[in-house]
Amino acid sequence: MKTTKELTAAGLLIAIAVILSYPMFKLMGSIGFDSMPAFLGAAVIGPIAGGFIGSIAHMVSALLTGMPLSLPIHLVVAVTMYMSCFAYGWTRKRSNRYLAIIVGIVMNGPISLGLSSLVAMAIGYPFAGMLMFATLIVPLTLAASVNVIIADVIVGFIGLRLSKSIGA
Repeated sequence: MKTTKELTAAGLLIAIAVILSYPMFKLMGSIGFDSMPAFLGAAVIGPIAGGFIGSIAHMVSALLTGMPLSLPIHLVVAVTMYMSCFAYGWTRKRSNRYLAIIVGIVMNGPISLGLSSLVAMAIGYPFAGMLMFATLIVPLTLAASVNVIIADVIVGFIGLRLSKSIGA
């Protein structure tokens, strides 16, 4: 982030993500709408900023809920959130929005869940491996789809103006 406006926008998006992490915005367990602001930030501010927004927001929301999946799993999720938001923002800037939506959904759904499932299995977490993957693949991919699509629609409506006002 190069400017104070970008840093301020990132902070506001993290705050919105934390608000969206509260139970009233959840689809299932810890799956909800809290990654949407990170995808928005990745498109408007930039892929690196969006990645940091996603990983920081995830760790804050995990702390607020008492780290239900353990610190190692939440650290993996934070890293995969960074990768998902970065990949979406990078693809959106260099290709087109439709490919970026697919990349964001696949990265934030099956790929991040697969990595988290493997790490959970490696550390001996009881709900791990294929059981974790099979149980969470549909709701997590649905939530990833909703988050990425809502962020992309917002970018379509206000993104260019927002990007110009932030200076990104």
